[in-house]
Parts: sequence; structure tokens; C-alpha cells
Amino acid sequence: GFGAVRAALGVPMRLAALCLVAQWTGIGAWSEEGHERIARVALELLEGKHKDQIRSLMKGDLVDLSTWEKQMTKAHPQTESLHWHRQDPEWTCAGLGKNAPPERQHLGDKAGHIKCDGHGAESGSLFCALAWFFEHFAEEALLQEYPKPEVPIGTPKELPPVANFPRKDKAKSSFYLRWLTMLLGDLHQPLHWLREKDYGREIKVIYKEEEHTLLSFWEEYMPRHLATMPSSSTLKTEYASRSDAWMHKLPTELFREWAKETAETVCNQVYGAMEVNHADGTRQIDSPFQLSEELFQRWMSIANRLTTLGGERLAFVLNDIIEHRKHKTALKEGRGRHHRRKNWAKNLGTNACIAVVVVPLLLFAFRMHLAAGGPSLRHIVGQHLKT
Repeated sequence: GFGAVRAALGVPMRLAALCLVAQWTGIGAWSEEGHERIARVALELLEGKHKDQIRSLMKGDLVDLSTWEKQMTKAHPQTESLHWHRQDPEWTCAGLGKNAPPERQHLGDKAGHIKCDGHGAESGSLFCALAWFFEHFAEEALLQEYPKPEVPIGTPKELPPVANFPRKDKAKSSFYLRWLTMLLGDLHQPLHWLREKDYGREIKVIYKEEEHTLLSFWEEYMPRHLATMPSSSTLKTEYASRSDAWMHKLPTELFREWAKETAETVCNQVYGAMEVNHADGTRQIDSPFQLSEELFQRWMSIANRLTTLGGERLAFVLNDIIEHRKHKTALKEGRGRHHRRKNWAKNLGTNACIAVVVVPLLLFAFRMHLAAGGPSLRHIVGQHLKT
């Protein structure tokens, strides 16, 4: 009867569901090898105690956590959505969406702004998740030292994919820091910023007679062929020159800038490099696409650059998080703490202006007090010391 039919249909339906889950969870940005590269670069740039502080906060070593994304996605499939950018309407590259209006041919809303309002970015997607996890560590008084973003970030109050996680997990700093670390790696994977072609799954790539999807090629094949990591001195020189431009902006504002850079890469250097001129004057991407050795080497150069840059930026954000925590502790203890964003000259000027007004008023009040026959300040202090 009906029960037998339902049982017969149940098996293929369950298999179909498992296949659907596998389609989403089989790939994580940069794979383990890519995340490990990013982690090693960051560790090379964390100085002294900062390494130990981050290990303590994270409840583990950065490199050892390279597999954590895959484990989390397998255990909690709904979190898969956090690793990808989504917006409404979706944007497209100029070469892919020839009929798309100009305002859709760039990341973000019509004006090109990435904000968590559903148009520039959906609240449960990559950019908004980065902002949400970072703000767990942000100290409000310190944030006020930065210029206010011209366009609000709109960080969501809650992140739906993790809303039902156990409260004990969400009470741990390690929960937020692990997620933030993984998502910063994803930020530097170009295909994660463009939903068109199903983030590259719909395009077949043939390289050395082996077929891949464009996404699996970038996420699995290429990370296994990354070049040797740059030397410590090279990394530190690069970090010093790049971090100077980062330290004067809110980290959430930096996430926005870095997202735009990576989105330009997916259009100009990934999809743009695959377009083929046809005899009728049209340009399109063939599928399957025969990947030349020359283009493969160009892509590998990009992957090497992005994973190294991702590690440098991760180190910067981790250092910033340590500063935020120190400020929170100092605030609780009633102490002040210097920060690069605190303008000592401006604060000195403010205090001087206050003194110009307050000091003469106090002197005038003391003189009036003495003229009225009141005891001098020296007399009051002397009497207090005697007692």
C-alpha cells in the first residue's frame, strides 16, 4: 500500500538529499592546504607573546585548525552559507553579464556599497559573518577613535546559521576567533564572491587531460601546488609596508575594501582570462575549458599572492583583537591605555583648552574665598594633615 510506496521512495530521496549536502560540503575555500598556508604566514608575523595569547584564545594552534572549517561544515551543514557572498540582486562581471545593467556589474548594491541590508550583502553571507564575528572582540571606546564609515556596515544582531548553536559554545571566545580566522581565509578566495555560474561549479576545466570544475580546481588542485612560503624577512618587510595603510581604518571597513579587491580578481583575472573570441565577434567561456600551462601559471601566481596576503591580513586582525581585549581589561580596571588610533596631540590640545578656561576660574574662586575671610588652601591642608 501507501506505506510500501513511501518506503520505496524514501531510499532514493534520502540518497538525493545526501548528494545535495555533499555537493555543498565537499569543498572548503582553499582546502586544508590553503588554510594551512595562510595560518603559517600569520604565525610568522605574530610577535612574541601574541602567538601564545592567540593560541590561548583559540584553544588551539592556528595551523592545527586548518581542518576545522571542514569539520564544522560536516557537523553543521547550515553554516556552509557563511563562506559565500550573496546579495539581492546578484552582481555579475561585465564579460559574463553582457545584458546586465551597469549598476549590477560590480560587487555590492547599485552604488557599489557592501553593507548588510540584504541588497549589498545578505546578513548570513561572508562579509556580514566577518563583521559579526569580529565585533564580538571590539571595544566600543576604541572603535570611536576611528573615522566613522561613510556607509554603515549594518552588522546583523544575530547570525542565523549559528543561532541554534549551544549557548556554552557561543560563550567562548574561541568559537568566534576560529570562525573569524577561517572566514578571513575565505575572503581571499576569488570565486567565493560571485554567485554566477554557481561559484564556478557549472564550468568544466580540463588541465593535463583531467577534468575539474572551476571551483574544485581553485579550491582543491591549486592549493596542493602552492609555491614555497616566502622567507620570514620577506614577509616581515611586506607586512610592515602594507600594515601602515591598514592601521588607520576599522577592521570591518578593511573587510569591505579587501572584498572589493578580491571581487575584481575573479572578474579580471579568472573569468576574464577564460573568455575566448569567436569568429562572429562574440566572447564567451567554453565549457569544458582547455586550461593552458601559461594561464595555469598565472593563476598559481595569483593563488600564491592571495594566500600570502591573506596570512598577513590575518596577523593584522589578530594583533588588533589582542589590542581590543587589552583595552577592555584596562577599562574594567579604570586604567587608560594608548592605542595607535589615539591622537595624543589632539588630546593634549583638548586638555590645554580646558585648562585655559578652568585654571583661571579656579584661581579667581580661591581669591574670592580669601577675600571673604575664608581659610587658605595651605591652612586647610595643614589642618587635615594634623588630624
